[in-house]
Amino acid sequence: MPMTDSNIRFATGKNPRAAYQFTGYAVKWDSVNTYGEQFARGAFAELISQVNSRAKSVYMYYNHGWRDFMDTPIRRRIGKWVRLEEDDVGLKVTGELTANLSIAEDVKAMMTHGTIDGLSICFYPVAPMDYEELSDRIIIKRADLYEISIVDEPSDRAARIESDHSIDAIESEADATRMLGTLGMSESQARSFLGKLDDILHPKPSEETLSLSRALAHLEL
Repeated sequence: MPMTDSNIRFATGKNPRAAYQFTGYAVKWDSVNTYGEQFARGAFAELISQVNSRAKSVYMYYNHGWRDFMDTPIRRRIGKWVRLEEDDVGLKVTGELTANLSIAEDVKAMMTHGTIDGLSICFYPVAPMDYEELSDRIIIKRADLYEISIVDEPSDRAARIESDHSIDAIESEADATRMLGTLGMSESQARSFLGKLDDILHPKPSEETLSLSRALAHLEL
């Protein structure tokens, strides 16, 4: 089956279930992967309808289960995709790793640490009527996915994942600093960013404004 890759960034939330959930984009419409393929908006509409009606499942593996496939006749799934949707950006997916499954725990640790940051889709061969071949790319208008894997080496570094749960869990400056750390910022950079953001959102009044306020207060007296 053809495969195409996108990237992820994973951040955990605070409650036990949220710690295993992540959201992001498996495909972005404006991205052309290293195989020269670009997916058109609407390419996954039929698939999403089938998934929502439970007529079809899209599976989750680590590295497409190749090693498990070689070691055992059963490729172990490491979690499940709980939501697929198309928006203006691409194919947005929400996944949940299987808690207490050894390989899923290993993958979660690598994702949280940023050791791995890739997503790769595996789709069935596309019918001639469902794609358009241009001089510099192939536009895929309809695709049927078999699975979406978390992978070590993505070929398309356009898409990123952020966990909605990590944002909801921010309750303090320390929480925000940790989340910014998952985006690649050092602790000092994160604190500088938060300080600058606070200055923008809560600007200090200028000396002229303070003088005017004092003058008005004096007149009221």
